[in-house]
Amino acid sequence: MKFHVITAMYNVEEWIEENIQSLKDQTFTDFQVVLVDDQSTDDTVKLVRAAIAGDDRFHLIVNQEKKFKTRNVVEAIEAANPSDNDVIVMVDGDDRLAHKDVLKKLAAVYRENDPWMTYGSFGDSQGVRDEGCRPYKSSIIKSNRFRQSKWIAYHLKTFKYKLWRKLDMDIFQVTEREVKQALKRSLLRLQFRRWYQWKNIRAAELHDVSGRYIKRVDDKAFSYPMLEMSGDRACFIEEVLYIFRAERNPYKGPDQNYGKNRSEKWHTRLIREILCHKKPYQRLEKL
Repeated sequence: MKFHVITAMYNVEEWIEENIQSLKDQTFTDFQVVLVDDQSTDDTVKLVRAAIAGDDRFHLIVNQEKKFKTRNVVEAIEAANPSDNDVIVMVDGDDRLAHKDVLKKLAAVYRENDPWMTYGSFGDSQGVRDEGCRPYKSSIIKSNRFRQSKWIAYHLKTFKYKLWRKLDMDIFQVTEREVKQALKRSLLRLQFRRWYQWKNIRAAELHDVSGRYIKRVDDKAFSYPMLEMSGDRACFIEEVLYIFRAERNPYKGPDQNYGKNRSEKWHTRLIREILCHKKPYQRLEKL
């Protein structure tokens, strides 16, 4: 088993050196890192190149076109070229691992418990554990109702590549019909502000230029079906392994990629609403 750390980046010059150092400090050393930059306008790429120089475990991809988070993650995983039983570790460019033994801890969990995926506990920049980190209740797991429950599949997210290969890539798409259904639900629930913000959004706007990948909410898009397939083989880790910068603002200035006067927030909320109403995956007996 080898770890493949996937790091998507956009304008993270303030934090990326700390991110990379947290990986270099790991006592478990059988890992590689794929960093993908999505056309940052600051010094992110320059700092990454300097930080990883001479360490062949780190690989940098610099996009020549804007791809957004979801496509970056999908293509970076494939670029890592993992084996089926290797483990993918998701670490955002503006976050970091909590301490030097994180990968050692993960290796022990996969060796002793044989999970298909893990989720867990994160802390703030001071290391204080978020109070919302907890495992899913057995009733939710048994009924396979992850999409209808409060989202708690938090960082640190990891999964076996073999589980990833069970996904149909259409999970990263939304259709015009699904957008219309979300609008109808918002009216039935008397959520008029949502309806107003969503009424002029078309499905095509929610995807990158390829039309194959939604721009945001990549973690929920793949985590819901992975949780559904895994059931009890999804392992919650109590210990804080991840530092999440809740105070950060990685997207400096207006995000023109959504068009003039378009709100990234409402696009993201619409995608999230649609993901919560997609058909759940069936539980797997084995990988």
